[in-house]
Amino acid sequence: MSSVNYCFFPLFRAASVASVLAGVFFSGETRLSGGQEPLTDAEFFAKLDLDREGLGAVRRAVRSGDHAEARAELADYFRNREGVFHPIDPRAPTKGIANADRKLRAGRLLVDRTGSWDAELWSGGEFDWERAEIRFKERMYFFESLAEAAALEESGEIARELVNLMRSFAHRYHSPEERGGGMWATMNVGIRMRTGWPAAFLRLLDSPAFGDDDLILFLKSVWDQTDYIRRHPSETSNWLTFEMSGLFTSGVVYPEFKDAREWRRIASETAVHDMDIGWLPDGVSIELSPEYGRFFSNFYFIYDLAKRTGRLDEFNLREFPPKTEAPFAAFLKIMAPDRLAPAVNNNRPADVVQILGQGLERFPERDDFRWIVTGGREGERPEFASVLMPHAGFAVMRGGWERGDHLLFFDFGPVGYRHAHQDGLNVMLWAYGRPLLFDPGLGNYDYSHPLVNYAVDTFSHNTVLVDNRPQRRPWYDNPHPRRMPYQKQENFRWASTETLDVAAGVYDGAYGLPGVSDAYPYSEGSNFREGWGHPAVHHRRLLFLRPDIFVVDDTLVSQDGEAHDYDLRWHLNSPRTETTGLAVATRDDGLPNLEVAPLLTDGLEVRSTSAQMEPEILGWNAVDPLNPRPATTVQHLQSGEGTVRFLTLLLPLPEGRSSLLRSHAAAGDSTHEITLRDGRRLRLTAPSDPAEDLSAVWLD
Repeated sequence: MSSVNYCFFPLFRAASVASVLAGVFFSGETRLSGGQEPLTDAEFFAKLDLDREGLGAVRRAVRSGDHAEARAELADYFRNREGVFHPIDPRAPTKGIANADRKLRAGRLLVDRTGSWDAELWSGGEFDWERAEIRFKERMYFFESLAEAAALEESGEIARELVNLMRSFAHRYHSPEERGGGMWATMNVGIRMRTGWPAAFLRLLDSPAFGDDDLILFLKSVWDQTDYIRRHPSETSNWLTFEMSGLFTSGVVYPEFKDAREWRRIASETAVHDMDIGWLPDGVSIELSPEYGRFFSNFYFIYDLAKRTGRLDEFNLREFPPKTEAPFAAFLKIMAPDRLAPAVNNNRPADVVQILGQGLERFPERDDFRWIVTGGREGERPEFASVLMPHAGFAVMRGGWERGDHLLFFDFGPVGYRHAHQDGLNVMLWAYGRPLLFDPGLGNYDYSHPLVNYAVDTFSHNTVLVDNRPQRRPWYDNPHPRRMPYQKQENFRWASTETLDVAAGVYDGAYGLPGVSDAYPYSEGSNFREGWGHPAVHHRRLLFLRPDIFVVDDTLVSQDGEAHDYDLRWHLNSPRTETTGLAVATRDDGLPNLEVAPLLTDGLEVRSTSAQMEPEILGWNAVDPLNPRPATTVQHLQSGEGTVRFLTLLLPLPEGRSSLLRSHAAAGDSTHEITLRDGRRLRLTAPSDPAEDLSAVWLD
């Protein structure tokens, strides 16, 4: 028994204490409120390795057909078993709990049946999971904090209500082979089995509120959920990392199940293998979403749990850590001056300092990681600046490693395995460390919401629409494990010198229906695949002339001999802008700004729009679609037959400067002489043939 005083409850085993508190005595197969268990007793005990040391009394009771006695003996075994099965020690259930007062307050909401646990959601002792509106309810992270509150509270009331939650779940969710909804999304099941459920089990073991019958019901549901993961794993992706961490945790915390060794084997071997199929040779996840690419950390959850419980050599898990150095280093390569990762595809900007801090724990010899983590106080500045990641299709033009430097990120690669956006050839730019030309990313997946659809589609990215038609590329196509070994992207160019960087990419994929259509392919009735065509090919060339000049050349080549309307968009991270001639600049006092200046102006129309919802969405940063931030969409509009070109300067403006471009003039068919307001002059060569690179030199 732990040192926690549960003196409010008498200690006995003839009936479950939780059942007494609910006003119902039960035994055998009868359950509260008519609820059914995931397994019968006979099915459940057949899942156990009854020859395991310590289970002799359970084995004898099962063989004699006395399931009631077998339940009691098994519960007694779990409460008294010896060994290390998890970082949580059931004999010291309050150890390591932080923010105790806050967790106790949250636990009292459950007892009082207020907030998320409103009394209207309860019938007797059963909770209505279907009607409950709880953030991430399917993942049940709250089981972990409620279990901590239950361990801390002497009265046992929180423990009682947590047991009611568990019982309600176990009665409601089990059995059908065809399971749907978020509760049976395999990622969510994996998270439950990794986090909330083992925490609740281990912190409740000594609680009188967690009676014998409840303990058995808990274990039945654990087997049911874990077996579901085993039978329905994802092929790869961040989902798989969560699934396998849950599978492994069950195999370690509950080794009494016959399948536990197989659960551990599958999870361990998958962790090692998936680093080869789920991550590209340059370290980027095949989802091409940096925030999701960090979830190989779930495999480290497996590794660390194996190490703690003496299972590190069981299934060659020592092969795993070396495979993660390149994924950690990928975050260093793409890190922006604000120390965040670009929000490519569905994700929010990932905290690279935090990620590299984790990497430094695994690879302490990486002095470049140390330099970032310590803010330059220790370690060594990375030896490279600009960098190409040819498998992912990312190019980073970096002015330096300080927080006030410039950076342009170019995504010339494929759509990605999952969480994809229709954003081919998109660019982002940080000016003097400030993100000013942005990709919205996405933090909400309600694809029926107009701003979610907008954030996923071409309309919200810094690339080109053709005849108001967005790009259309299928998900789960490339990269994909069936296409291994992974190859470098085709149709790109890259060169980097001390004075300049140049890059080029091509979008020759499909364009979809004109106007707003479904950017998510998998909703019922989605029109994502309707109306696809190939009206034009988009060639994009980039140049970074150090220290602060960025040039973007967009060439659109008609594929059908017809004239087309082209809409080149720039999304500025501010609603405050000023237009001078055809140049648009942000106008935020006391901050760096950005000037967007077209050089090919014949027939060009420029529009600037902020915070508009009708007649079309323009001028929003929709990373949080429920609380979007006003921004500015600048449109460069041009029409024509054959080949149409845009040539654009992106000019970082230091605090206090309103413009950098003084004048520009054509000095030949492909040459422009540009004069800046600080007196500098440069010559830009932009050949009309997109197969040739841009070049530039300073004249003074």
